Amino acid sequence: MSKRIYYLFLFAVLAVSCDAGLTGTATENQPPSTSFTVNSINLPEGQRLTSQINISWWGDDPDGYVVGYEFYIGDDVSADVEWVFTSKTDSTFVLPIEEGNLDADVRFTVRAVDNEGAVDPDPPSLVFPIRNSPPSVRFLATEIPPDTTYRVFSFGFRATDPDGEANLNRVEFAINDTTSADAWTVLDPSIQLLTFRIDDTQPGNPTEMFTGRGATRTNTVLNTIRTDGDNTFFLRAIDNAGAVSSIQQFSWYVKRQQSNILVLNDFPLSDRINLHLDLLAQIGIDNVDLMNITDGNASGGRRVVLSSQFPNRALVVPTTNMMLAEWDHIYWLSNDLDRNISYAIEMTIDFFANGGTMFVNIPTKNDVPADSPVFEFLPFDRIQSPPAARRFFIANNSELTATEDAVNLINSGQTSITEVPYLRFTRNQVSNLFPVVPFGETIQLFEANFQVQTLFPVTTSPYEGPKGIASVSPTNSVLYFGVDLNEFDQNERVVGDETLPASDLAGLLRLLVLDILNFEQR
Repeated sequence: MSKRIYYLFLFAVLAVSCDAGLTGTATENQPPSTSFTVNSINLPEGQRLTSQINISWWGDDPDGYVVGYEFYIGDDVSADVEWVFTSKTDSTFVLPIEEGNLDADVRFTVRAVDNEGAVDPDPPSLVFPIRNSPPSVRFLATEIPPDTTYRVFSFGFRATDPDGEANLNRVEFAINDTTSADAWTVLDPSIQLLTFRIDDTQPGNPTEMFTGRGATRTNTVLNTIRTDGDNTFFLRAIDNAGAVSSIQQFSWYVKRQQSNILVLNDFPLSDRINLHLDLLAQIGIDNVDLMNITDGNASGGRRVVLSSQFPNRALVVPTTNMMLAEWDHIYWLSNDLDRNISYAIEMTIDFFANGGTMFVNIPTKNDVPADSPVFEFLPFDRIQSPPAARRFFIANNSELTATEDAVNLINSGQTSITEVPYLRFTRNQVSNLFPVVPFGETIQLFEANFQVQTLFPVTTSPYEGPKGIASVSPTNSVLYFGVDLNEFDQNERVVGDETLPASDLAGLLRLLVLDILNFEQR
């Protein structure tokens, strides 16, 4: 047959067909079918799976397409049970084990759903033989209290479950008392940090609980804390089957806070603190809380590791900030700007937000790195270096001079002293003190008679640069005094035909601590 005759024949057939229309009976929608990727669970005798299991499946539809699946966990696959829809072909499940049981045989059923809503009428099931594994819980080494705390302390921890985190039901803790079920406080398993604040001014030491890094307040109040005594924190985790982890515990000592004034002694291998405590007593501050933070070494311009008497640096927020805010005033003594004062800016946010004031007595030095945090915290811009090939020199018996601002403050009648405190160096100061350079509205209070020396030969000449040795922030919240008080002669001395009086260190502290910083013991 030629192509021309064939196409004419085909056209005629199509024309007749169009004229007659399509005829026949539409077939009903056929339901989809479903299959598991694994058809059976065969384990050696005595062995079982963990309750966290990945299950996968697939579906097919003879006259359409599969839009998703529905699954059901349980034995009673009746018409009125509630199936769960998913578009996935696999997922990880934590299969349930009845509380109090170790083992369970859990049935999992899945059925495909096609594009017309039909479901597999004969869905497949698999029975999973599972065994519950107990959870575990541990303290985080960087989020536990130091050996001794005052009112504020924190505990960080992590609870885990081999059967999956979804199998964790709760975490529970108790402090000192574990003798009854009521002694345990229940926590949501998502909580990983607890902070506590004791009100040691009240009978029973009522203790508030806060959660998380943001220290969210809760309604939980404990009454089992012992102050001036040892305490033990107990911790355990419980899963959905009721399995209980081994109990973890941590013991530490809690000191009762005696005062609203905290003295931080960071002067290693020295009895300097005794002089300061005696001077404070002379000006009426005879009740303070004392923390010795002298562990660790600072050398070569490298700052010391934060003292172990503080909470770990990982707990600066919220714990250390909350802790230091319990005091109204802080008296910080040290021998080196590379010691713990370099962490103060991050630890005292809450303290200053609550109106706290701080006195800092640390000698100046010239090898503090330019990026040291002390320059952001202390009330000066930088430490002045001597001119090239020279060193700073302050002569024996040289006196400290009050600035005009300090003199005006004293003469205004706003201070408890009526004249500038007399301060005289007891020895030559050679290359161990350096002037501080103020910034902005920083108020300088005292200056030293700095001179400069050449070394070969030794010659001394006047120095015309900044001479500040003490300054206070514009808000009178931080006051820095850059000379070790032991460098001032505390005895009357005869020089030639002149009798030089002893340095008035008590008057100095009365001016700086009481009058300017408003330390008030209560």
